[in-house]
Amino acid sequence: MRIEELFIYPIKSARGQAVKDMKITHEGPEGDRQWMLIDENGKFVSQRTVPKLATVEVFNDQAALTVGFQKMFFKISKNNSFQRKVKVSVWNDTFEAALEPDLYSQGLSQYLGTNCRLVRYAPYSQRRVLSHQADWKPEVRFSDGRPLLLVNTKSLEDLNGRLRTPVGVDRFRPNIVFQGGQAFEEESWKKIKIGEVVFSLPKKCARCAIITIDQKTGEKTGAEPLKTLASYRRDDKGVNFGVLWIPENEGQIKIGDTLEVLE
Repeated sequence: MRIEELFIYPIKSARGQAVKDMKITHEGPEGDRQWMLIDENGKFVSQRTVPKLATVEVFNDQAALTVGFQKMFFKISKNNSFQRKVKVSVWNDTFEAALEPDLYSQGLSQYLGTNCRLVRYAPYSQRRVLSHQADWKPEVRFSDGRPLLLVNTKSLEDLNGRLRTPVGVDRFRPNIVFQGGQAFEEESWKKIKIGEVVFSLPKKCARCAIITIDQKTGEKTGAEPLKTLASYRRDDKGVNFGVLWIPENEGQIKIGDTLEVLE
């Protein structure tokens, strides 16, 4: 089984950035969900309430984060003092993040049509993944729950074979896309290795209405593909597609790497 595509999402819920390789840290892919928009109460903003976020383009490199919309762009330097602290919340987690300069927040607020502030996951930010292992407390940045999402091309082919209008893998906002042998076989694995990194503690990814949003236009396309997915991929936890993983170590992975099932 081979890695076909890799993506990071520098700003939570904004457009993804395709990459050829990525460094996996204990918090997830380097640069992934490093930034986030919050509302006036510090709660995270996503495509669930602001679908237009899908049209905010981002490019993350070693020096800066470039953010673009409406033929305009600005660069956010990585040299941030992180002195402006603000309380933020992602679902049931509340912790501190660094507030970016107001000029960036104002520009994004005007474009998106909602008051929001841009924050960054800082060195002092600390958010833990729920784990039953007392001696291991993995971390996560602004992702919904776990550091990384893996999607199987065969699973997508299975879904698209049931849809009147096929959808692209971008609807599911994965970090790692691999060419599998069978559809949904990834849900039975307990531990895998890609490149230098071992991943464990998998969890099925329950999907929400975000997968009904066209990731190029930021517009809702109706009930699909969630309606069809719900007809055969629902369990007591939700409507599932893809698997969330936690890295056990840091290291590099790249397109073309082999995915090895360890357990």
